[in-house]
Amino acid sequence: MKFLVDADSPHSLIDTFNKHGHDAVHVRDILGSATDDEIFEYANKNKHIIVTRDLGFAEKFIENKGFGLVLTRLPYYFTVDKINKIFDEFLEEVDLKGIINSITVLELGKYRTKKL
Repeated sequence: MKFLVDADSPHSLIDTFNKHGHDAVHVRDILGSATDDEIFEYANKNKHIIVTRDLGFAEKFIENKGFGLVLTRLPYYFTVDKINKIFDEFLEEVDLKGIINSITVLELGKYRTKKL
């Protein structure tokens, strides 16, 4: 599975995804300071699931049916290590095929997925 980690998420999430056998890239590494529209278009064209805190992407997905979105709803005071640990646990238990063409909301200790 391929993931595109948004600029508002830790760069180190790439290592967490890679550890679980997934291909992950950070927006800043491949798109620089791209707009949300450019990120959305790139992710859909290249079949990447976007990982972000940005609620604006949820609106885009509802309107335009994106490839996949993991919307992170964790406290902003969480350290990078805590965020990586939560994603590590998420990746161990989620059925990734189930999050394609879906919005998945990742919260502390739980997640929920809504098919588009």
